[in-house]
Amino acid sequence: GDGFKAVFGLPVAQENDPAQAIRAGLAIQAAADEIAEELEAERGLAGFQVRVGITTGLVFSGGETEGEDTIKGEAVNLAARLESAAEPGTVLISHDSFKHVRGLFDFEPLEPVELTGFSDPIKVYRVLGAKQRPFYRGMRGVEGVETRMVGRELEFLQLQKIMRDVIEEGEGQMVTVVGDAGLGKSRLMYEFENWADLLPEQVWLYKGRARLETQNLPYGLLRDLFAFRFGIQDDDSATILREKLAIGFGEVFSASEESEKQVHIIGQLLGYGFQDSPHLEDIMGNPQQLRDQALMYLASFFKSLAEKRPILVLLEDLHWADEASLDALNELAMEMKNQPVLILATTRHGLFERRPHWGEGQAFHRRILLEPLSKRESRNLVAEVLQRVQDVPETLSELVVGNAEGNPFYVEELVKMLVEDKVIIREDPHWRVEISRLEEVHVPPTLTGVLQARLDGLPEEERRALQGASVVGRVFWDKILEHINGSQENRITDRGVAEVLAELRSRELIFRRETSAFAETREHIFKHALLREVAYESVLKRVRQAYHALVAEWL
Repeated sequence: GDGFKAVFGLPVAQENDPAQAIRAGLAIQAAADEIAEELEAERGLAGFQVRVGITTGLVFSGGETEGEDTIKGEAVNLAARLESAAEPGTVLISHDSFKHVRGLFDFEPLEPVELTGFSDPIKVYRVLGAKQRPFYRGMRGVEGVETRMVGRELEFLQLQKIMRDVIEEGEGQMVTVVGDAGLGKSRLMYEFENWADLLPEQVWLYKGRARLETQNLPYGLLRDLFAFRFGIQDDDSATILREKLAIGFGEVFSASEESEKQVHIIGQLLGYGFQDSPHLEDIMGNPQQLRDQALMYLASFFKSLAEKRPILVLLEDLHWADEASLDALNELAMEMKNQPVLILATTRHGLFERRPHWGEGQAFHRRILLEPLSKRESRNLVAEVLQRVQDVPETLSELVVGNAEGNPFYVEELVKMLVEDKVIIREDPHWRVEISRLEEVHVPPTLTGVLQARLDGLPEEERRALQGASVVGRVFWDKILEHINGSQENRITDRGVAEVLAELRSRELIFRRETSAFAETREHIFKHALLREVAYESVLKRVRQAYHALVAEWL
């Protein structure tokens, strides 16, 4: 007749359900032309087209009268409405799906649509395709509730304006966002990255993070930058490593002996062991010459990329960057000042103890200082975090605001502590506050104290797992914890490491990364560097020594 609709449901127990659904939708679209040809040739049916609508949410599945394959609920209705609203040959998804898959696909944000059966306009996105190098950004919020960024609107607008200038004027910019721990540097970068990802202009994205553990590793930050972009793992064989570097730099360098020389020299600077390459025979004894040539080739590489589309470089925790990377970064920024390149970095004030004149006197370099939130902004943040509490008691709001001293991370962690202490009771659809328990609870006066209280309140196995992970660093891997767990004397858990890590993820103490530095491992990261520091300091020295030995043994 006029067509048919097929409704599919993926169980919520599976991880990355929306990503699986979107891949299925794209596959259906990819097959649509072939199906249309077959229908017209075999049955004389012309004009076959496919629309796909996807959303994520709770559904009612099965039932005594409906049958086990039946699914019902608001999410099913919304998916059907999205399918009707989609243009033929496209995949349309809701914001509830988008927030779980940002970073994995390219999207085009559309105007909110009015849909039958829904009182408010629905925010929608058209899926353009899978990213060539996907990565998962996760969702920012508290206790599974997505929260808006509060109190950083001016800084966000400033970054947007700078990015627009970079794209439209073709002039390079470097921005350093400075603030104390917990003031929202990472959240600001997260929101900006999401905004930039939805720009109509496609950009090359490079991301890197400096770490305390690699602060004395020359060019460690630069290495992290290219490891992200090229998908390099720490346990890649020499052959695979060279293939990945050749493919990555092949976006600019052609397949020639001269290009191979350029890749090998850059690879040696990044610490990838090309010292036996015949291309390095003449310069291995001259580190300065090696460095200068490698940076010259890197500048050439980025300039060639920038001729095709703008470049966005995101760098976190610059205060832990090695000196060689900081020098190289500054030189590359100067080389790129007439190219559409934005380098955005976050740092604590500690960077300026080492580099008091960082960016000073350079017209292309700007500094954005994050100040503590005002009391008004802090109250707005409390209301946002507790959006599912119908009437937030004034005593609770003032308690949080008074102790937070304008630190948004403190606000989030204190609310989580109150949830775990049963002061705030999570119910569906609304949360409630036990005022009597609020009067009894001890509220630590510092952010470190709140993190310590959350750590102390964890079940023993989860606390030990977090302590073991802290010995590895802010970034750690499940296989290392399994190795520690194999030691009877230092056993972490009897439940299994995967189950304990899942619990820690549900408490939003750690996040799991989409990619890993080691094959066949799951890579995780502490939500905040301060949490890792608190966990590490809580490990007894005797146990810490044993953990360090086991970590080194695994590595």
